[in-house]
Amino acid sequence: MILSVSMTRKYELMVIMIPTYDASKESDVKKMLETLVGDTLRVKDVTVHGKKELAYEINKHKEGIYIFCTLEGMAKIADIENRVKLGTDVIRYLLTVTE
Repeated sequence: MILSVSMTRKYELMVIMIPTYDASKESDVKKMLETLVGDTLRVKDVTVHGKKELAYEINKHKEGIYIFCTLEGMAKIADIENRVKLGTDVIRYLLTVTE
């Protein structure tokens, strides 16, 4: 018996961007996320939650723009995190694998 194994995983990524980031156009945000996560993942859905006050100051920022997206593909978590950390406009991020 041969089992069919899907090689794609689903990820959820929450990113907090600097408050001066222009998130008015969802297509621009999606392009930014695509360059941020690389070629091995596909950005499925993007939701911009807008500018919100942070619970505590991070890198002298009191506000941030919250962006939530779902990703699909096959990549190592460490590779994704390294690419997101290089984003100069990213204050914080949270990456989870959904099954």
